[in-house]
Amino acid sequence: MSMTDQHRRELARLIDKEATLRKELQRHESDAAKANESAHRYADQGRRASSLSSLQSAVRSSQRENDKAIQAGKKAADVTKKLADNARDQANRRRSLESSEKSDRQAQDRETDRRRQAEKAHAREIARLSSPTVHYVHIKPPEPEKLRVLYLTANPGLDLRTETEVRQVQQALRGAKYRDLVTIEQRPAATFQDLLDGLNDVRPHVIHFSGHAGGASVLMDTGAIDGGAGQQVPFDLLVKALDATDSPPTLLVLNACDTLNGAEIILPAVPVVIAMSDNVLDVAAILFAQQFYAALAGGQSVGSAMKQAKVVVEAALIDDDASELPQITARDDVNVGTLVLVKPEG
Repeated sequence: MSMTDQHRRELARLIDKEATLRKELQRHESDAAKANESAHRYADQGRRASSLSSLQSAVRSSQRENDKAIQAGKKAADVTKKLADNARDQANRRRSLESSEKSDRQAQDRETDRRRQAEKAHAREIARLSSPTVHYVHIKPPEPEKLRVLYLTANPGLDLRTETEVRQVQQALRGAKYRDLVTIEQRPAATFQDLLDGLNDVRPHVIHFSGHAGGASVLMDTGAIDGGAGQQVPFDLLVKALDATDSPPTLLVLNACDTLNGAEIILPAVPVVIAMSDNVLDVAAILFAQQFYAALAGGQSVGSAMKQAKVVVEAALIDDDASELPQITARDDVNVGTLVLVKPEG
């Protein structure tokens, strides 16, 4: 039996004992009241007695009932003391139970975290074994030069505010400390070919995708004049494209719903991936991107920029869980807390 169960059982026993003591106290108080009433009745009889023998009999009876009342009162006082002790024991036991339950929750949280880490490691290994063969690159933060961001926006359904997101990010960068060290190359209505062209033309340090996604793919534009429903680009195809360059990006940001499942698949080609664990509102996505790039342009690490962006979403009170949707995944040899992408000269 666990310590928590022992505390619960002992507390239940004390509560049952309290109920028994209260019944006992009620009985003794009732006995005392009855004895006092009888004593008063016999005393009245004595005052009305017409003979000495009747008076003596009434006095004896009254004294006997008084003695009973005193004994019942003593018993009631003893039970009252036991009730006070019981209340103290219950309070101590409840504190012990709360402490034990807290320890159990902490132990359960540690076990849950350990299990999640094991599951994550297992998923990473499965992804590594099932992903296309790609080469690992040594991560080296860019030399003092402009951080190049390839910003891909795709909105085939015309129901997302992707252009607003880009405008807000650019506005945030204008107020950043090292704004001159960040350049954004946007590809609106981005197609899969735009991604490949961007890898060649921009050679980006960061690739940012803003649009629709879900399951195991992202939705890009088809490039057709009439728009259409868009082109599904599976994560396994996306990782092949990201690996098909001599200058692979350091960071991929998938600012789209339900993209976290693709992070482990993409890691072999891109060392750090930021993705969404569930559906995300337009406003939350915009606020997240705006603060994330403002922090990067302020010389913050990727890890700190991520924290700032999540705090801004939480402060906006958009949704209780919105700030927890963005998740960062990195290879084992990467420390996002020290990975700084914008470094001024000197």
